Amino acid sequence: MPNTSPIFQNGPETPRKQTVSWLLVAGLIVVIGIAALGLSTLLSAKPQNSTAVVKATSQAVVEKKTIRDIVSVSGVLELAKKEIITSPGDGVVTQVYVQEGDQVAPGQVLLQIGVSDLESQLQSKQLSLEKLNRQIEQATVTQQYSRKQRAIEIDAASRAVDDAQRELDKVQALKGKNLASDQEVLAAQLKLQSAKDALVKAQINQDQAEASYQLDMKNSQADRTILEKDIKDLKDKIAAYTVRTSRGGTVYSVSVEAGGTVSNYKELAVVANPADSRAALDVPETRISSVTKGQPVTVYVGENAYAATVDTIAPSATSSSSSSGSVVKVTAVFKTKPEKPTIGASVSGEIVAGTLQDALVLPRGPYLSSGNYSTVYVVSGGVAKKQTVKFGVADGSYIQVVSGLKEGDRVIISDYRDFIHLDSFTVDESAK
Repeated sequence: MPNTSPIFQNGPETPRKQTVSWLLVAGLIVVIGIAALGLSTLLSAKPQNSTAVVKATSQAVVEKKTIRDIVSVSGVLELAKKEIITSPGDGVVTQVYVQEGDQVAPGQVLLQIGVSDLESQLQSKQLSLEKLNRQIEQATVTQQYSRKQRAIEIDAASRAVDDAQRELDKVQALKGKNLASDQEVLAAQLKLQSAKDALVKAQINQDQAEASYQLDMKNSQADRTILEKDIKDLKDKIAAYTVRTSRGGTVYSVSVEAGGTVSNYKELAVVANPADSRAALDVPETRISSVTKGQPVTVYVGENAYAATVDTIAPSATSSSSSSGSVVKVTAVFKTKPEKPTIGASVSGEIVAGTLQDALVLPRGPYLSSGNYSTVYVVSGGVAKKQTVKFGVADGSYIQVVSGLKEGDRVIISDYRDFIHLDSFTVDESAK
């Protein structure tokens, strides 16, 4: 008969079979875990001292040399000189004629700021000046005729005085001959005095008119000077709103666009000659005491090396974005400037801070990049032993040994990665 039992039975024996199956699986996992743990223990339990013989090591002897004290730095190329063009005042940019990267000549127009308000003010000032000039001209003409008229009046008053004097003399002569009375003499005297008073009054009127005219002219001239200065300032300001470069060069930045508003002194553009480049270097704060102005620097721009000198040193340290320590900003000027430098490009450099006489040194090699810069293996009697050392400055193919080694020590300078876990091991001297 065909088997008609269900594939998954719900009978009383099913739970027992499932329990047995899970126990078998759990037991298998435990066995595998124990095996893995044992294997891991065996793999990690490398002895710190090995009887194995290490072959093909490169070795060098610690020796004394005169080396340069090199301060390794990094930085960027920046502009030593640049023309930062700012807005002459508030306004709206109506036109921008250049883009970043354009070459511009001295005096070339970069952009235009609207000047309609200024032009209206200028027109008003010019009209006021024209009106004032006409007033001055009219007053001058009037004064010329007034002077002539008053001169005539003074001449007439002077003649009246002369006539009155002669009349008095005549009456007095007649009085001496008893031909004129005292009353006639008194009348002649009064007439003379009246004539003299009229002359004085005419002279005073002339002086007053002249003084008034001179004062009016002085005030008018002051007003004209103010207006002329205002007009000149407005013209200069209008001219300045046509923004130009004075030096010329490459446009490194344009900070505005047509239709944008600007405020007084807002930066509009930066123009510079790319040849005016310098290196802005970050010197580790721990080494800044070794750096002084005028020290030679080798700056590496791409694959090219350029001679330079330390020019400026910042008075304080700042945090570094590329390292955990603080750095001091130092600039270096090139003796021969890079051709077509890329401003902002990363550079590296070596500042020669001095020389170290009779410094203990080792050749630089792969051992320095084995993950432990303070450990070397000293070989003596065919056995290499791990030794803690302290390294100092690096100069070309050599690195200074500050402590931990002495002159004549033989040190492995090849890659340590195959035996860095060992404190000591045998070295096959014949395989050197």
